[in-house]
Amino acid sequence: MATDKDKKPNGESSEEKDKDEVRDTGAHTPDSKRSSSNPPKKASDEHDEEHDEEEEEEEEEKPAPKKKAAAAPAKKEEKKPAKKEEEAPRKPWVNFFPPRPPAKLPEAIIEKKPTLLLAEFDSPARVLHAAERLRDAGYTKFDSHSPFPIHGMDAAMGLPDSKLGWIVLCGGLTGVTTAVVMIWWMNGVDYPLIIGGKPPFSIPPSVPIMFELTVLFSAFSALFGMLHLNRLPRHHHPIFDSDRFQGCSDDKFFLSVEVEDPKYDAERTRALLEKLHPTHVELVEETIETVVAHEDEDH
Repeated sequence: MATDKDKKPNGESSEEKDKDEVRDTGAHTPDSKRSSSNPPKKASDEHDEEHDEEEEEEEEEKPAPKKKAAAAPAKKEEKKPAKKEEEAPRKPWVNFFPPRPPAKLPEAIIEKKPTLLLAEFDSPARVLHAAERLRDAGYTKFDSHSPFPIHGMDAAMGLPDSKLGWIVLCGGLTGVTTAVVMIWWMNGVDYPLIIGGKPPFSIPPSVPIMFELTVLFSAFSALFGMLHLNRLPRHHHPIFDSDRFQGCSDDKFFLSVEVEDPKYDAERTRALLEKLHPTHVELVEETIETVVAHEDEDH
């Protein structure tokens, strides 16, 4: 049998157990209530909530362009331009070099200088007779112009034989002399060659070269001698300024007396030509244009 001493400790232990149970129940009652009022959430609901939270965060992070764009001009309007400091007035520019007057353009001075007297005839016989009269009067610088050569005109004008033949002769002699000297120097002195037992320099094989150079030099002498005697080339002659001279290439004949002739006199020469029964007499003038440049005046 159990004693009272043994029961007391057991009773105390029971009471202490009851108190501990009450404490434990009191501590766990809110969790039980919470668990009863908030049932456990499902996995799908939790996933939706997380997705909604992420969308809200992204919307918060994104900037609002429309609002900022609208607000930008408002800020610009609010800004006021800074006042610039008033600049000091500039001093007037002093021109130490006054403007020069415009340069004057060069002026052309046109002068007309008498060149020759031109007489027109309507037949070769009359122009031939007029040339004889001028020759007898002592004129030397005059010329005849006709559509075709007139026989006896050289004698009527008192012209001597042409010097062109002598010029051509000199050119031919120069050519043959050049050929002989060239062949002698090349074959006999500078680089002698013995071919077929013949001497380095001999006349027979040199004849073709001599002939060719004689003709060549004579042709050049004739050409350049003729140009010199006729005072050619001359790009323009004052006689072409006459409108009536165009008939010289058709059926008219002319005599021209130059002003530079020692016997020339404006009145006497014109009277002499009018006595020879020309159809027309005129004074041909040469137009001379002189350009004069103005010098700038120093200020």
